[in-house]
Amino acid sequence: MKNNYLLLIFSLLIISCSSDDSNGDNNTSTGSFIPTTQGNYWVYDVQSNILSGRDSLYMSNDTIINNLVYQKLKTKQLPYGFLSNALNNNGIRQADGKIYLSGSAGLNFSQDLPFNLSVNDFVIFDENASDNTQLATISGTINQEIEGYTLTLNYNLTSTSKPSIENFISGNNQYNIVKPVEITLNLGIDVTVQLPEIPIPFTYPLMPQQNVVVSTQYYAQGIGAVKTITDLFYNLAQLPNIELPIPQSGTEHQEEILVDYSVE
Repeated sequence: MKNNYLLLIFSLLIISCSSDDSNGDNNTSTGSFIPTTQGNYWVYDVQSNILSGRDSLYMSNDTIINNLVYQKLKTKQLPYGFLSNALNNNGIRQADGKIYLSGSAGLNFSQDLPFNLSVNDFVIFDENASDNTQLATISGTINQEIEGYTLTLNYNLTSTSKPSIENFISGNNQYNIVKPVEITLNLGIDVTVQLPEIPIPFTYPLMPQQNVVVSTQYYAQGIGAVKTITDLFYNLAQLPNIELPIPQSGTEHQEEILVDYSVE
């Protein structure tokens, strides 16, 4: 079962902050790259070499985060795709052509290793950004205990604007122009172990710093994300006489294709 969720290891990579929900009437429809009227929805066909299915993502209600109004997104069921996982139960807000994301979610190697990666007002899109401009970045360290071992995870999460594409074809549809954004998660892991024959704990580099997730979302104005391509790869070092309850390696290629939507 663990290997069936290799992409979910890293795809829930957004966010942590407290919020209060409300059902106010402050929704807006701006013709933006993520239309935010309540009731808007997007249906994605999700295909990968490990886990495939269909996601339904929709605008649920307003939510207040740090005294700002966000529009909250939800999925009808546990999502398969990277994009739907990243947005599910989280809030977005728009200002000056930028789309900010805040909320809470988990980042899991497996069901045995849950932990949270936190951001607030992380820019996931900027319609005025020049090509290859870094939109946002956040770095940090997370310590996680797992069956007597201490894992130290050093991460860097980055969003970058990419050159626009004309006459973009996705599935059975063609879009006049799309604006892609690349999300990259760079991660390194150290593990601290205590062996009976060695009285002093020692730290071992379990995974060198590397890009473990590269995901590109393609946004069409007035519609939203019409396609997302995500690649995951990681490879852990072998520890002598130690077996961690984490898959040794993982690789996945996933595509989320918009097949139906309704926006106002």
